[in-house]
Amino acid sequence: MGGRQLVNRVGLVVAVALLVGALAALLWVALTQLPAFVVGADGQATIAERAMAQVASADWWFSVLAVVGGLGLGVGVWASLRQWGWPVAFVAVGAAAIAAVTCWLVGETLGPTPFAARMAAATAGEAVPVALRLHALSALALWPFSAVAVCLFASALGPEVGERTRRRRQAVEAGASEPVVEEA
Repeated sequence: MGGRQLVNRVGLVVAVALLVGALAALLWVALTQLPAFVVGADGQATIAERAMAQVASADWWFSVLAVVGGLGLGVGVWASLRQWGWPVAFVAVGAAAIAAVTCWLVGETLGPTPFAARMAAATAGEAVPVALRLHALSALALWPFSAVAVCLFASALGPEVGERTRRRRQAVEAGASEPVVEEA
């Protein structure tokens, strides 16, 4: 693989990572049900105990999207760059990190406006949903972990890079009319 072709493929991987992160952010916003504070007649805001537990749903949905998105990016990176060898793992981690940060920032931006401003403008009886925030920042690590897992498993369980080509060349040199395909 030539240098220019490699740069083009890595550029494509980065573009796909940005797209995957943005699409995951849209899903994160759509799937997360945000609990709401209810403003009382006295101006105090209260939230039900069950609704307090729903605050964690934003982290849960982000984590689910992180695993699925990371696995998808890992498969894509492995499929397009596996001839490159061991550095493909670093590309997978980088692409997944880009997607993770994109999902996080775009999702929080697309979510409800800042909570304090909405709460200050709320009237009695109005329900004010909490802001969409990622509370468990460790969920960001699920993106790269999932992506690199694909590359590591594929490299450990698949044939060596160039192994098929070497077997075909040996078969042709031995005089076989058809390349020999060995069972794994």
